[in-house]
Amino acid sequence: MLTTYLLRVDGIGSAGTKLRPVWPFVLITVIASGGDNYLWSRHLVDVEVFHSDYSAGADFTRRVHDHMMRLRHSYVDGVPISDVATIHGFGDLDYQDDTVHRFIAEYEIESSVDAQPL
Repeated sequence: MLTTYLLRVDGIGSAGTKLRPVWPFVLITVIASGGDNYLWSRHLVDVEVFHSDYSAGADFTRRVHDHMMRLRHSYVDGVPISDVATIHGFGDLDYQDDTVHRFIAEYEIESSVDAQPL
């Protein structure tokens, strides 16, 4: 669901759960976490942006963050999303590769328990 949603960000090269060398690339990792109250379930999600250019990558993270915040109170692929909270905003992480820059953020997403997995 998040891959489909984030592929709508203008200028994105690719998105998915496995790294691909198409810039900018957004890597999505749903962390096994959270509980539920039998109505809503909470999931921690890492969103990583990879880009060959530092400035362009930093700028692109702002677009991805804005897009994630618009996910609140919406339906994506039939999944109702009630809330999105920023746990950690985007920060630059040393990827130990001079040709690729990595930025990571963490969000908590609250969705319907009966919906398909994120």
